[in-house]
Amino acid sequence: MLSLQNLVLKFDGESILENINLNFKPGEVTVITGHSGTGKSSLLKVINGIIPEYDCGDVKGDVLYKDKSLLGMSILERSKFISTVFQNPKTQFYCINSTDELAFQLENRCIERNLILDKIHYYSDVLGSKDLLDKDIFELSGGEKQLIAITASGISENEIILLDEPSSSLDYESIKNLKRAIIELKKRNKIIILVEHRLFYLKDIVDKLCVIENKTFKEYTKEYFSDDFFERVSEKHNLRNFNEIFKSDFLNRQYEKVDMLQKNTPSNFANRSITCLHFKKTYDKNTIFDFSVSFNTGINFIIGQNGVGKSTFINLLMGTMKGKGEVFYKGEKLKKRYENIFAVMQDVNYQLFTESVWQELGTVTKQDDLKNEALRKVHLFNKKEMHPSSLSGGEKQRLLLAMSMVSRKPIIVFDEPTSGLCKMQMDILIGFLNQMVEQGKTIIIITHDFEFIKQCDGAIYEFTK
Repeated sequence: MLSLQNLVLKFDGESILENINLNFKPGEVTVITGHSGTGKSSLLKVINGIIPEYDCGDVKGDVLYKDKSLLGMSILERSKFISTVFQNPKTQFYCINSTDELAFQLENRCIERNLILDKIHYYSDVLGSKDLLDKDIFELSGGEKQLIAITASGISENEIILLDEPSSSLDYESIKNLKRAIIELKKRNKIIILVEHRLFYLKDIVDKLCVIENKTFKEYTKEYFSDDFFERVSEKHNLRNFNEIFKSDFLNRQYEKVDMLQKNTPSNFANRSITCLHFKKTYDKNTIFDFSVSFNTGINFIIGQNGVGKSTFINLLMGTMKGKGEVFYKGEKLKKRYENIFAVMQDVNYQLFTESVWQELGTVTKQDDLKNEALRKVHLFNKKEMHPSSLSGGEKQRLLLAMSMVSRKPIIVFDEPTSGLCKMQMDILIGFLNQMVEQGKTIIIITHDFEFIKQCDGAIYEFTK
């Protein structure tokens, strides 16, 4: 059993978590949820040793596994029985080739090659990641990288599995595979702890639900679970929906399937806000996509399977990636796309450059009143002097959201903007998006989050091949 005993976590003298007492049993799935920035990911980092060995933090109390304290153990020692899948999986890769990455930790344990290959093929089959074997990791999509990281955690067969927002970049088919893997790990008597905001896929496999708020937690156990219970607890704590939402729920809205390999010229592109004409991208002589597409003013959602080319399309649209194609805005060709497009990318860490939250906002506007208003709206006003790197994943998303709000650029692009966001912050995001629509902006959003789409009006484009 893994046990947290009177755990207290402080950063710079300020308490983040206080008097946390939790037990995690083998063969149980524990889901930890709550508002963004409440310390959920930090709790996992205390368990795996990143805090305090790597991330500075003051830890009091104890973390016990099989009645032995982990606080005196290094990250390396803990990695022999703890596996972690981080919010940003690329931070944990050591190899370029995906199969080499899956084999890496087993090779370090001197496991026979044939057994390693057997484990790789078994877990890649369970997780639906077989098609990702022997691929360049850095050419995979965000969701595909996530699948490789999750597959690696299964292959390790460690006793404790920590998953931090594992579904954040996954399409619905991949989430089904993730769920199957969790069930398999549960059968193998693993201790499974997930930090999650998207809860629908966990409803029928969770054994314990822990909601962190006000520096402590509320624990709910399986014997109380029912449809009514999940509805009540979701409303009480303002959590994400526990009920699955399907693509068919949106067919009554403006819905367009876009074949990314069909060369075409939109007949009405002159009447659209944005037209991406003859967009073509190749890798190693393989065509990733070759198509045209147009978007109206307002909100435009792009959905589609992991790896179909959504993020690549966005990078080409912004001009941050080489490829063929022209962009027209209200009938005029955009020669300097960066002057007209503001982007909030999937990995926001690459978009934060300054020494404080306040300075970061200063890169898009010099008006202090606008900066203060934006920070209050995203609940970051009290953190304006903090370094952006010290923010949680959800807080970084909100900072970029605030920057998009004060930006004067007419086109705003988001790549998985609800990754790491709780229900409250998702609602704030939707409010901001509606304000942008009133300002006449054109918004393009890549997302796998159907709950987000359901709550927010907008056209839907399904990218397919």
